[in-house]
Amino acid sequence: MRADVCLILEGSYPYITGGVSSWVHQLVTALSEVNFALVTLLPDEHYPRLDKYQLPPNIVSRQDIFLFGGTVDTGVRREARADLVAAMQDLHESDNASRCPFMRTIDRLLRSGKHSAVTLMTARSSWRLLRHLYDSRGRRVSFLDYFWTWRSIHGPMFHLFDVPLPEAAVYHPISTGYAGFLGALAKMRTGGGMMLTEHGLYTREREIEIAHADWIYEEPPDGTAYAAHEAFFKTWWRSQYRFLGQMTYDMADRIITLHEPNRKLQIAAGASADKLQIVPNGIRIDPALIQARLREGDWSARPFRIALIGRVVPIKDIKTYLRAVQLASQQVPIEAYVMGPLDEDPDYHAECIALVEMLGISGTVTFTGMVSVKEWLPRLDLNVLTSVSESQPLVILEAASAGVPSVSTDVGCCRELLEGMAGEDAALGASGVITPVASPDRTAAAIVALARDPARHAAMMKAGLQRVEAYYKLDDVWAAYRKLYANVAGKGA
Repeated sequence: MRADVCLILEGSYPYITGGVSSWVHQLVTALSEVNFALVTLLPDEHYPRLDKYQLPPNIVSRQDIFLFGGTVDTGVRREARADLVAAMQDLHESDNASRCPFMRTIDRLLRSGKHSAVTLMTARSSWRLLRHLYDSRGRRVSFLDYFWTWRSIHGPMFHLFDVPLPEAAVYHPISTGYAGFLGALAKMRTGGGMMLTEHGLYTREREIEIAHADWIYEEPPDGTAYAAHEAFFKTWWRSQYRFLGQMTYDMADRIITLHEPNRKLQIAAGASADKLQIVPNGIRIDPALIQARLREGDWSARPFRIALIGRVVPIKDIKTYLRAVQLASQQVPIEAYVMGPLDEDPDYHAECIALVEMLGISGTVTFTGMVSVKEWLPRLDLNVLTSVSESQPLVILEAASAGVPSVSTDVGCCRELLEGMAGEDAALGASGVITPVASPDRTAAAIVALARDPARHAAMMKAGLQRVEAYYKLDDVWAAYRKLYANVAGKGA
């Protein structure tokens, strides 16, 4: 069955909970008249695949694609040599990915029926090109390391060329990277429309991970040119993700972002301003939640209840939150929670538990695991985010819609969400407090200040409700996507 829209996701819905997955589930549920195909990219076949959401009936097909661990074909094909070498060389040496013929050349070679992606990777011409690039650019590092980095970088991309895709009027990746690359490939092959939605900036997030990665091998220094040597493989990985991002931007008919700071960053990364459109996250105010929050009353006769609602992973910087809890609990009675899945990074979760013990706050902090946020929010006095990277976190809007102010790090558009944009939005007043990244002291100070000032807390509660009602209506979001899908489908027709 031909779908209206093919959603392409990397490592998220329906197997992972979180902001993006929650947004996708709301999208497909709200647009019940749209038939969706679902394509999820996963690392390999061993990745846990347990649905965390009940899929609505308008998801008419689903497909999992594994980026690594495919069958190795040792066959050799000579026929591709000239075109393959030219395409691969342009991929590595072109200054502008938008002019690189890589995708069209490789796709034509595969569609000829004489080659598979694996045989192109193992052709003698590929080997000669690898040696040429190593001799010209990589001689200061081990050839063995160079070879396996080459395979790791190109393998997933070549594998995607071999993947059959569902038919759809619109291909809609929810990030750049491999999802965006597959969306670009689908548009090129089918003539369908393509739109991109970026919640976080995938390329930027991967660059942060690469900077701290210990899985990217770097040889120990030999005492000369250490800085340049240290950067070789990490620079190569960064270039790969930038290429994937640029290719996605070039091929997309429309690019959707959540807020103005991201729009500016996308333009700086190569996106055309003419393609960009801001569609923020949205929320629906539930009067019952507000009434439940009011029934909780103030905290004069109980501890001040705070929570970090999010996955227990490094990007959420749970450790800064825990240190802030320890500092705040020395000044006011605190009841603290971490609400979110614990199994995405078991090692990090274990480190957080150890930190709780070391800080002596095991009687103050509770890790709840997955919970119903809607049920918990009315019981909270404050929502706390200590993330090192966010885009437009839905949890701030969810908290505001339930009358719960937030303390958040100054990332993404969190300042915009809590202090408002210019004009009438800002005039509503603050609905929370912005703090620096990785600052337990400032986070604790903000928590304590609100715990000691019920009047300020009440004013923030009011401002948050007014801001959500005026600027972040969920129905407006879905109306925008209905219009976008219709327009992009027309471009692909």
